[in-house]
Amino acid sequence: MDKERIERAKRMMNEDGIDILLCRLPENVLYLTGYWPVIGASLVAFPVDGEPTLILPYSELDYSADGWVKDQRTYSFSSMQATIDPTTETAKLLKEWWREKDYNKAVVGYEGNFELVGGNNVAAETRVVAPKTLNTFMAALPEAKWIDATGTLMRARIVKSKMEIEQLRTTNEVACMGYEAAREMIRPDVQESEIAGAVEGRIYGKGVGYKNVKRARGYCFVMSGVNSVNSWRPFCMSSSKRLAEGEPVLVELDAMTNGYFNDLTRTFFVGKPDAKAKEIFDIVQDSVNTVIDAIKPGVRAADLDGIARKVIEQAGYGECFKHRLGHGVGLQFHEPPNLHPLSQDVLEKGMVFAVEPAIYVDGFGGVRLEENLVVTEDGCENITPFPQRVE
Repeated sequence: MDKERIERAKRMMNEDGIDILLCRLPENVLYLTGYWPVIGASLVAFPVDGEPTLILPYSELDYSADGWVKDQRTYSFSSMQATIDPTTETAKLLKEWWREKDYNKAVVGYEGNFELVGGNNVAAETRVVAPKTLNTFMAALPEAKWIDATGTLMRARIVKSKMEIEQLRTTNEVACMGYEAAREMIRPDVQESEIAGAVEGRIYGKGVGYKNVKRARGYCFVMSGVNSVNSWRPFCMSSSKRLAEGEPVLVELDAMTNGYFNDLTRTFFVGKPDAKAKEIFDIVQDSVNTVIDAIKPGVRAADLDGIARKVIEQAGYGECFKHRLGHGVGLQFHEPPNLHPLSQDVLEKGMVFAVEPAIYVDGFGGVRLEENLVVTEDGCENITPFPQRVE
């Protein structure tokens, strides 16, 4: 059991006057139980006092054993004798649990404003908390007082426990297996998409089984030459373009192990970079390392963004850094804290985030370096074990 994060969640519940959290989103079930739902049809009832209860499909019992909740109540997700609605089946068990525990008029916190959600264990579909979900659960517990607990959950999650940091460290180690695959393949005439596929395959093939990793995925995007200038956008896209001698190759890589995501970027070069490419890379590297040196508890996230931006502006490329400095990583690969010029977030020990200064020059391409960092007692730790510069 991860006592550290359980205690933090309960502290936030007490601050907000919440007696019970009801969470169905897989990321929050994982946070509160240690079990990552496979198809997203599970529910945790997490009281501020007492032990949690997990309601889940019977078919997932082999996987729920990875968590720490002892009270597990199951239903059949599918049947040839009847059509089954998992929300209705869950609500039946929830109602029984409520009566058994005699919670009466307890305050129930629900996931009311998660516009961005992390993927399921099986990521092809994501089950969300819809009006039908809430209406069914509310009808099952008419005595309860319902309040939106989105803020409560996100305040709890913004600081990672030691166990979560170790999982994120593992995610970064597995991601760097993918970067090794990229390094092996970067040469003239190779397609961007071929490299991206090799990276993702290496992460899946070598990641599962590494340090108790049961699920591993990589989401890799390779953009070379003039294509890489477009990676300032909030998405990247690999194409059939073939690499050419001397050009930059920006490799954006979001990886996941056991439900915890990172966000990384490395910029390689095909062969030896020319003087301009080397100059731009040096500026970006100086920016990211200047930020790393400034990180410690109490620093404003907005000030970190300013530090990175100043290095690039003084080098004459200020207009070429077109996005925020970074963001938190964890149960999603974009979560608080927000490293933006207007952010109100202040760094705390245990926060884990990505910093990604960059320069994008039309007609040349883009250079970005992205590191994943943990705020420590008096500084930070870089948990990305892959060199910034690859010759």
